[in-house]
Amino acid sequence: MPLVENWPLVATVLGAIVVVALALVSLRDGPLPYERRGVLLAPAEITFLRALQFAVRDDWIIFSMVRLADVIKVRPKTRKSQSWNSRIQGKHLDFVLCDEETLEVKLAIELDDPAAGRSPRDRFVYVALTAAGLPLLRIRVREKYETADLRKDIEDAIGVLRKKKRAS
Repeated sequence: MPLVENWPLVATVLGAIVVVALALVSLRDGPLPYERRGVLLAPAEITFLRALQFAVRDDWIIFSMVRLADVIKVRPKTRKSQSWNSRIQGKHLDFVLCDEETLEVKLAIELDDPAAGRSPRDRFVYVALTAAGLPLLRIRVREKYETADLRKDIEDAIGVLRKKKRAS
């Protein structure tokens, strides 16, 4: 039987037909209502990211715009876990630093605009990260960042021990 012998070709053709049919069904209400957002980060965040890249060198990997729910989770068997989970779902962190090999999140970083002040959202994120045992570093938005100071703040927040130079 030619159909049995050519089953990969038949399966591929049937799969293509299903994909086309699903596409036609999904488009019957018109084209999907999505458009590009444009840039991922605001200008202040881009300025900070560039300084952060110099500060972390190759020691950590930087991710930006990370969902809080991708970094922390509700403990198993927590009462009202759905309610607690919904509190972290719609929030994101400006930046996270991860171990370069394991990609374990080591530090969350939030940029603070002094004009905006602290919001209930900021307080909740701090308390949630603290409860989960993940340090949070808040950095005030500036026009320019000192790389060495930023590096020191990161190391202090993560708890990295720096070797002291010995006097010879």
